[in-house]
Amino acid sequence: MSIVLDPAVQAAVDGGQIRRLDLIRFDLPGRTVGYHRGGRPFTYNGLTYIPNRFLSAGSMSSALGVAVTTRTITFSNIPTADVNDAIAKIEEFNYLNAPVIIAHLCGDPATDQVLGVLASSIYEIDKVKFNKSAISEGGERNLTLSIDLQPPGRSARGSTQVKRSQEEQQFDNLSTDTCLEYASVTGSQPVEWGQKSG
Repeated sequence: MSIVLDPAVQAAVDGGQIRRLDLIRFDLPGRTVGYHRGGRPFTYNGLTYIPNRFLSAGSMSSALGVAVTTRTITFSNIPTADVNDAIAKIEEFNYLNAPVIIAHLCGDPATDQVLGVLASSIYEIDKVKFNKSAISEGGERNLTLSIDLQPPGRSARGSTQVKRSQEEQQFDNLSTDTCLEYASVTGSQPVEWGQKSG
């Protein structure tokens, strides 16, 4: 698969002098918020990205079988004094499977002007973890937030044939498909399958 870059981006890449800016955007239910690793707020495509919170874009990990490739991203300074910071209070949102876009912009190192997009990837939130540090001499702990991401459900699980819910099964097949109707309760409730005798 070949990737076609904007001519200005391609020229900068060929010239060997670029500045990369990593952005991450969360489309949480009812709220869109963005973060980057720069030192001041940065506005791109109408969204202001908050600085100094997005620590790491993480690496991807995968395995054989039906597992999909995952990626873990890390944030610092949780909680924060900013009451409008959605990622610091992510548990107030129905964040599971919310879309996340990680983009890498190409900039001119001399002018800091954004030339275009080098690459972007879309994911869904799979899991959120809070990690506590050791207690400092002052009796305080630091908290970091790790968010596990997976590729968008239907495209990823379409290749592995794995479905997580009846809604996904119905989306991929028929709106009346009830194949996964009891999937969430089979571990705790006995369910009869097949034909009933007499």
